[in-house]
Amino acid sequence: MPSADIQVPPPAPEPDAAALLRQRQYEMRVRNIAEKVEERKCILFLGSAIHAPAPVGSKYDYPPDKCPPIGGQLADLLATDCNYPDSDRWNLQRVSWYYEYQTGFRSELVNRVNEAVHENREPSPILRGLARLGFSIVITTNYDQLYEKALGQVQPAASGGAQGPGFNKCIYSPKNTVRTVDCAAEPSVDRPYLLKVHGDLDHPDSIVITDEDYIQFVLRMGDKHPYHPVGKNVLTHLINWPTLFIGYRLSDYNLRLLFKTLRWKMDRASIPASYAVDRKPDVLIRASMENQQIVSFIEKDLWEFVPDLYKAVTGGEMPQ
Repeated sequence: MPSADIQVPPPAPEPDAAALLRQRQYEMRVRNIAEKVEERKCILFLGSAIHAPAPVGSKYDYPPDKCPPIGGQLADLLATDCNYPDSDRWNLQRVSWYYEYQTGFRSELVNRVNEAVHENREPSPILRGLARLGFSIVITTNYDQLYEKALGQVQPAASGGAQGPGFNKCIYSPKNTVRTVDCAAEPSVDRPYLLKVHGDLDHPDSIVITDEDYIQFVLRMGDKHPYHPVGKNVLTHLINWPTLFIGYRLSDYNLRLLFKTLRWKMDRASIPASYAVDRKPDVLIRASMENQQIVSFIEKDLWEFVPDLYKAVTGGEMPQ
């Protein structure tokens, strides 16, 4: 029997059953996504939060001065610049509209956004890791060109040593007379297709940012092919392939409407398993999307999820 002055450590607590269940569910979902990525049948959808800085203690380095402002941060920056008078400084659509109104010129708004999200910014290890995984279709609401830059850093510019970008790109146009560049019926991993549904800073007229821009975007969603903002082949793959949302909160009404429209008449047994990585998903959006089995949410930080996915696909650690 131990003497009274010897401290016997208490028994180790048993693992929490709910925590174990969540971890097993997470691991299964990562494996399922990895299988589709390996089969080259998974669409990657990127939102602005893909540029979140690396958390404290991470082995990856991506400091705040290299990443673009995210959503509400960009709104707050513009609100400060234009002395926005209302309390909803997080509301990018309204704040940017007011900025344009105050300056009197659309070009001033686009130039300021370009300064904020593009100049002196670099792709993160997360973006480079995703670029290495070989998604053949990538859809993004981001205006910047950091994913394009990441692709250029991790793969040859073009096959055969030819000059030019190693990808095909389609940029949204607010004009219903501009034909949409579609992806191939069999998309190429060697030359991925990038759809920029909210525009690209190299095309100032394409940027979807103000309330008025979003209204025009919704109107354009009613156009017929080949002028519909999303090509026929892309829509087909959105119906048949899983979609992985990263850095995107599914809060955009117009894109959520598009996604639900594609799936709402489908038998549940035929809907591909799609996932949204979101550490704190919106309660109402989550309930709606999961109840209809349209999207399932993975409550993980992207700096944890993407390295896990990378390892599941490649068997190795994601490079720093």
